[in-house]
Amino acid sequence: MKPDRADEWELNFAGPGRVIVWTSPCVVCLGLFQVRVVTEVIALTPVPGVEWIFSLVVATSTLLYLAIARYRKSGLTATAQQAALPEEQEEGQAIPGENSQVLLDPLDRGEPGSTLSITQEIAQRSGGSFLPKAGASHINPFFPPSGEFAENGLQFLELHIQRIPIAHILLDTEGRFLGWNAGAERLFGYSSQEVLGQTSDLIVPPQTRSQVAQLLERLNHGDLNAHSINENLTKSGQTIVCEWYNTPLFNDPGRCTGILSMVQDITDRWQSELTLQSVNMEMTTLLNAINEVVLLFDIRGCYLKILPTDSPLLERAASQLVGKTLHEIFELSLADRFLDYIQRTVREQKSFELEYELTLGDRQVAFSAKVSPLNGDRVLWVARDITDRKHIKDLLRRYAFTDPLTGLANRCSFVRSLGIAMQKAHNDLCATPFPREVRSPKVAVLLLDIDRFRIVKYSLGHWVADRLLIATAHRLQSCLTPGATLARIGGDEFAILLTDITALADVTQLADRIQSAMRFPFSLAEHEIFSSVSIGIALDHGGYERSGELLRDADTALHYAKQQGQGQSVPFARDMHDGAIARLQLETDLQRAIAHTIHPNPPESQPFQVYYQPIVSLATGNIVGFEALVRWHHPTRGLVSPGEFIPLAEETGQIGAIDRWVMTEACRQLGWWQQRYPAAADLTVSVNVSGVNFGQVGTIERIEQTLRSSGIGGRYLKLEITESVILKNTGSALALLDRIKALGINLSIDDFGTGYSSLARLHELPINTLKIDRSFVSRMRGLDESCEIVQTTIALAHTLGLDAIAEGVETAEQVELLRTLDCDYAQGYFFSKPVESEAALNLILAERQLFNKG
Repeated sequence: MKPDRADEWELNFAGPGRVIVWTSPCVVCLGLFQVRVVTEVIALTPVPGVEWIFSLVVATSTLLYLAIARYRKSGLTATAQQAALPEEQEEGQAIPGENSQVLLDPLDRGEPGSTLSITQEIAQRSGGSFLPKAGASHINPFFPPSGEFAENGLQFLELHIQRIPIAHILLDTEGRFLGWNAGAERLFGYSSQEVLGQTSDLIVPPQTRSQVAQLLERLNHGDLNAHSINENLTKSGQTIVCEWYNTPLFNDPGRCTGILSMVQDITDRWQSELTLQSVNMEMTTLLNAINEVVLLFDIRGCYLKILPTDSPLLERAASQLVGKTLHEIFELSLADRFLDYIQRTVREQKSFELEYELTLGDRQVAFSAKVSPLNGDRVLWVARDITDRKHIKDLLRRYAFTDPLTGLANRCSFVRSLGIAMQKAHNDLCATPFPREVRSPKVAVLLLDIDRFRIVKYSLGHWVADRLLIATAHRLQSCLTPGATLARIGGDEFAILLTDITALADVTQLADRIQSAMRFPFSLAEHEIFSSVSIGIALDHGGYERSGELLRDADTALHYAKQQGQGQSVPFARDMHDGAIARLQLETDLQRAIAHTIHPNPPESQPFQVYYQPIVSLATGNIVGFEALVRWHHPTRGLVSPGEFIPLAEETGQIGAIDRWVMTEACRQLGWWQQRYPAAADLTVSVNVSGVNFGQVGTIERIEQTLRSSGIGGRYLKLEITESVILKNTGSALALLDRIKALGINLSIDDFGTGYSSLARLHELPINTLKIDRSFVSRMRGLDESCEIVQTTIALAHTLGLDAIAEGVETAEQVELLRTLDCDYAQGYFFSKPVESEAALNLILAERQLFNKG
């Protein structure tokens, strides 16, 4: 760099940094707050980053100090005299008055009259420049007033102020612009000619002018701290944020004559600060809203910062924690644990999660924390209160493995315990040298079901039923030996797990003890209830692979125990499982057969068929009707006996579909015969009605629909109902029977004598016929004691005005005995076995007399 003129330089340098250019005397800026004074040189100093601003301020202050010091040393003082304004002064330019701005040298201890009027001379000589032009006779306070040197000094100072990057603005006491350097022109866009003499309202938005007026008043009163950050307007209309450093100028200690301001554009910084404040506010609000506390630690475990400071999750106030270490707050073991997580996080530079509990006041609080690394050797510890969540988790775990009513283990817990016991027993068996066949069982399961529990629930209510379950659990618990596990695995089902048993006798002894204990009554809510349990037993000899298989076999044994009656205990046998598998397969095949019968595809593929067994009058030997019997043609087993699949259909609820189909098919067939063959005009058809369907909603409507679709009258249809069904539903059964009777349909009690009927109520039933069960007919050997039941039944029927039909007649001797006893009708293999519809039609078209009555 070399000088060309006083205010023009040729710069030859490279580099991204900013530079400060000084002329003699030169202040070389070496760094932040580091300066060096060099006389009679020219210097270009690079300053990195934002330090150039601070360096510039420091250098300017140093120049002012040096100038004042040199002035004091020379001992020169002068008083400026007011001169006439130049004729070429532009109209409208502000004209300061006499002594309008006077800078008092704070180092001069002379008389008060030893002052320098600067602002007036500036306005007169420079026309808006900050310094008087060359040749002026006024005293420069920065340099000695010696001819050429003084002129050069003023040129230097003017060059310095014009080229400084910060805006320098000189105002009078009323806020009019007197000085406006190049930095101000770049900042606001106005030239000095455009602003000199104008008020500050030119660059101040209307909404902030009152605040600027107050600031100006403070400066006029000598407030040296009246700095401000304001919104200002540029010439283009843009609003910027500026920082103003204001210095009042005095001519004596009590009078301000002007204001010197340095202005910076801080719009970007201001926006950044606003954004940062907004982010800080949002983060603070977020931290206060969530149940979390954020801790900042160093690698020594010292608290550096805590947010929020008033979090209820802190054991004490944040101000009492910051600066302290973990070992000063917590006990040794807990502090060591926390410090280990902090140091591992710093060392491995990855996050860790942990859970811990602290005592806060009078309650125990559970925390979940995540420790994350920050730059350097600091970590961020974010802790959350999970006390409620942990409590709920514990409750869920408890409810997942505990029966809430009895407090016993539930099915899930029992199966898990059973699996563990079976695995242990399996390991023990594998360690023994004995063959599997002679190994003793180690694990046994007893499955218990309360007999007649539904009756208690339906008669006395759910509350009493629950009390019965609780009392049963207590009584079962009292029967167990240490090490046994009792669980409630269903509604009224309990399970017992036994381990380390040696023989089946160990299990059966416990079962007998339970049965004996259950014989004593329960006193519940003013009710005395007798109850018993059925028990299924299954033992593991090492052949089970899963706990569910052992529990399944215990359930199978329980099913057989309930079939044997109440209060029975049955151990599982392998054939039970085979029978259960066969029964399940038969049930599946039965449901498929019902579906194909009701909706045949193709139409001729009907697994079920209706067979007809003739009913014969013993007086004439002629056929008076048929009983419709269902037959199932299994695709692999052939003809399945009704005694095998009818109970299964009743148990699974499929019997309703079978009964409706048989009734529809039988009535349709009888209607077809009656329409085409006169011999069938007076025939009847008898259809069995299962007790499961008796009394169901819509029964009467379905019967009426069947009669209408088949075209037969009600008197040609007979419904056969067992006496046990009628007597179990006495009130509703009588009403339903009356409605059926109103349709003209005949009613028969099937298998009379095998149920629990009351002869005293028999006359109340609207029935037409009593059917004598085949078990009584088959025992008849003559007119002796074996005929008494049949004879009594026939006499009872005739006394009540009913017909008597004997079933299962197979010999001529039985026919003669029945005729002798005055029985009305009979059916059985002696006359004909059940046959298909075509064979039955052939019987109808024959002479209809199936035996010689003579």
